[in-house]
Amino acid sequence: MSDQVAPGIVFRRIHRELNAIHFCIEGLERLPRQLKAQQNRVVTAEKTRTDTADFLKKTKVDQHQTEVSLRQLIALMEKYLRQLDESSDPKVFTALTHELATTKKKIGETEDKVLELMTIIDETAPKVPELEKGIQKAKTDLGDFEKEAGTKKSDLESLLVDHKNRLAELEPLIPSEFAQGYFRTKKATFQDCLSSVADKTCNACQVTITSQMQNEIDDNRYVTCKSCGRILYQPGTD
Repeated sequence: MSDQVAPGIVFRRIHRELNAIHFCIEGLERLPRQLKAQQNRVVTAEKTRTDTADFLKKTKVDQHQTEVSLRQLIALMEKYLRQLDESSDPKVFTALTHELATTKKKIGETEDKVLELMTIIDETAPKVPELEKGIQKAKTDLGDFEKEAGTKKSDLESLLVDHKNRLAELEPLIPSEFAQGYFRTKKATFQDCLSSVADKTCNACQVTITSQMQNEIDDNRYVTCKSCGRILYQPGTD
């Protein structure tokens, strides 16, 4: 009987292992999400580069077509000017003057459009090489992560096995009269089935416990929180 470990000490050690197991499981579950995020960075970077390159190509086509339209308008304007010089009919002169004014307005608008497109091209073209660098960096980061993730996964899996083995050694030490309550709450909440106590307060739900409960916890007895139902124990380093 003297070799029996007090419940409070057993539960403290068990909680440490449950927390460690939870940490390992969370880490292993997080790795695929992190890998997916890294892969998405590459996909996004490539899409941005492709979209930008396509936009640049389309803008250059628009610029060329607009310049062609501008040359046509200039040729039309020159034609109207020649016809004005040659015309002696007042009605024809008036009509040509109107057409010339309309054409000059279109030339001004088209010239503005050409300048606008040239500005867009000048601003967009330098972005493509930078986006290429961004793709390479994203791919490098992905490769680095994949290497690190493999090592981290192996380490976490090894730790998980170790902590599960320690837990398997500790759980049989729970006094039989408390085992059913422990396993029931563990099944429902895993590591949240236990909580340490500080300053007469349950660290999980922050509800104050009675002095009697604190005395029992100090004696490493089996005590549960009246508020959240967790098994309580006194913190320690053993």
